[in-house]
Amino acid sequence: MAQNKESSPVPVQITLSGPSDILAAVPYIVGYHPRDTLVVLGLRGDTPRLHATFCRELAPADADTDCDAAADRLAAALLDEECSVALAVGYGPAAEVTRQVDAVRSAAERAGIAVREALRAADGRYWSYVCDSPGCCPPEGVPYDPSVSAVAATAVANGLRAWPNRDSLRDHLAPVGGTRRALMRAATRAAEERGARLRGSGPPRGRDAYGPRFRVEGARAVRDAVAAAERDELPEDPGRIAWLGVLLGCIRVRDEAWTLIDPERAPSHQRLWRHVLRHAEPAYRPAPGSLLAVSAWARQDTALAEAALERVHEVDPDYSMAALVHRALRTGLAWRGYPSESLQAVWPLEDP
Repeated sequence: MAQNKESSPVPVQITLSGPSDILAAVPYIVGYHPRDTLVVLGLRGDTPRLHATFCRELAPADADTDCDAAADRLAAALLDEECSVALAVGYGPAAEVTRQVDAVRSAAERAGIAVREALRAADGRYWSYVCDSPGCCPPEGVPYDPSVSAVAATAVANGLRAWPNRDSLRDHLAPVGGTRRALMRAATRAAEERGARLRGSGPPRGRDAYGPRFRVEGARAVRDAVAAAERDELPEDPGRIAWLGVLLGCIRVRDEAWTLIDPERAPSHQRLWRHVLRHAEPAYRPAPGSLLAVSAWARQDTALAEAALERVHEVDPDYSMAALVHRALRTGLAWRGYPSESLQAVWPLEDP
């Protein structure tokens, strides 16, 4: 994987001194403004630092959902990441949030994980599940405005962004439809036939079922597409897009594209692989989706990276590159590959 140390993001460190800071930080940690979502932050170390982030959409209060089982899995994941402290925030109505937060707190207690804060946020107010003092946590909730927080200002000043919500991310990656989809379907069939002929033009070597000519053609096509994207030129011909997708089916060709991604050129890669992902037929989405995730990760846009990985998971839950990137994102690895975070949240040793 290409690395550019000079342009790699420098972790931003903030101290979460209370509920308002947590609520201001969460959108920049997860990359979007949560809605109807449970967010759990796992911290570890003597001075607890953010290490793992877990998000899941809330199930309706009347849904047949086993909150206890889900909470046990979450606690096990926190233990796997050696997190000894957790912060939980549920965004949504009390009927949906409370039962899930209660389950998380109970599972964490059984696992020996300290839940230092557990909040519900809705309509510009928050309520704490760990504080029952009417002086600081009145029954009507506490007003908060994350947009005026120093935490949010620090995040924005350091280039972090938060998408409006998860739906905006899904819309950003929605597959093309209509006539364009029909053209891509026909172009993909032709590209598959072309690929079969190219694979059959020379004997494969070892476990490489594609053969050297396929790899050479794939590497050339990838480099040409990346160079064009750097000139703000994206492939519009369905045949070119479909051929690129078929070539990326070869792991060595895909990895050729991967090695070209670095933070400086990541915006061009992000535009290119989003374009290919939206046009590709389902069987050919895992490679461009994973490449999009890597390029978004290099730009510290973890929410877009996760959304791209969701597209991959829809068609191939076992795609290995996507699994590797997902693991890195969940544990907060920065682009340079060491355990860090784009936003290093530190919880005080003493309660404020």
